[in-house]
Amino acid sequence: MGETSIFECGACGYKSGHIRWGVGENDSSKRFLPGVCRHCREIVEIDLTGHDVLIEHFTCSKCGRPVFFFEKAETFECPRCGAPNLRITQEKYW
Repeated sequence: MGETSIFECGACGYKSGHIRWGVGENDSSKRFLPGVCRHCREIVEIDLTGHDVLIEHFTCSKCGRPVFFFEKAETFECPRCGAPNLRITQEKYW
């Protein structure tokens, strides 16, 4: 199971690109999770395929700096302004 989502902030207008979660749509061996790049101040898609998430470090595809996975939470903060209650719109499920 997987999905594509967009993250939006009502306070500052930040809007992420299309971020995949879970398994790949066309290849179930692919795995994805959203993460935050604090340098770029963006939510990015992280390809976990073939990696050990407990010991490996993941980097931003734009700047190469470390990214941090979202923790399970009731709400998420905007990566740009820090406002709570980032809105998540699920676009597509498979």
